Amino acid sequence: MSMKLTEDHRKLLKVASLYYREGLTQSDIARQVGISRPVISKMLQSAKEQGIVTIYIKDENAEVVQLANDLTRKYGLRDAIVVPSETDYAETQRGLAQGAAGLVSSYLPNIQSIGISWGTTLAKVVDAMPYEGFSEIMVRPLVGGVASQHVYYDTNHLAFRLSEKLGAGCSYLYAPALAETKELAKVLNQSRLVQRALREAEAVDLALIGVGNPQQSSTWRQLGYMTAECLRDDAIIGDAVGSLFDKNGKTIDNKMTERMIGIKVEALEAIPNTMLIAAGSQKARAIQALLSGRCANLLVVDRALAEELLAD
Repeated sequence: MSMKLTEDHRKLLKVASLYYREGLTQSDIARQVGISRPVISKMLQSAKEQGIVTIYIKDENAEVVQLANDLTRKYGLRDAIVVPSETDYAETQRGLAQGAAGLVSSYLPNIQSIGISWGTTLAKVVDAMPYEGFSEIMVRPLVGGVASQHVYYDTNHLAFRLSEKLGAGCSYLYAPALAETKELAKVLNQSRLVQRALREAEAVDLALIGVGNPQQSSTWRQLGYMTAECLRDDAIIGDAVGSLFDKNGKTIDNKMTERMIGIKVEALEAIPNTMLIAAGSQKARAIQALLSGRCANLLVVDRALAEELLAD
């Protein structure tokens, strides 16, 4: 049975049709119908509330944009980007890198320094960066270097490549990411060269951070740097910069972390803009720990990871 068309309902339908179908402005409708513009605005809102008008965004990217908005609200982020999760992980990583590169580019006019960690994802981000002209910017490594056979992932190499892309300057951290012994790490950390590099790293305006899950997916693990002790330690839920960290986003003190050379996750909280870049739902607990610890305010993730982050 059809509902009786009252005069108020008829006017509501007319206003909604003029606005959404014919594209008239609220001011145009107000003059045509003889109703003030504020009343027109209230009528359009009422049409949406009653279900007379449903807004539908017809774009395949609308859902991932909505996920990004939800992440921003839930975790109090400055910005977030979500990219589709492809069957081929290489495609997902490529989309992730392009999204991160675009977000980095938007910050370049307003910063003086960038810090970069290491790993496969960040190497792809540097690949995706366009060539720019920001000679006043300095690019700084946030952790020590890795063995020469893995130079593609090395933080000093990535800092140099990123500086080339940006037309910027760069500095280096002359120490390994993982010293052979605790004693060697102590000596290196006490050297003026390393101390200066770490102070500069902690003072960057924008930090680009890859996040791993040492138990499942981590560059540390892929390169064979994870010790058997760490692989058995359930308290370790993630790795980033020079830290293996727990559910609270705090560095775990163990025989491996005491050999690591680089800034710790706790230092990220003081950096004005820290961007976490990761893909895969298995990294959700690690990302949540860092976000809960206020270690980051920018996020670039794939859809699978985004949905896991929003699940509870």
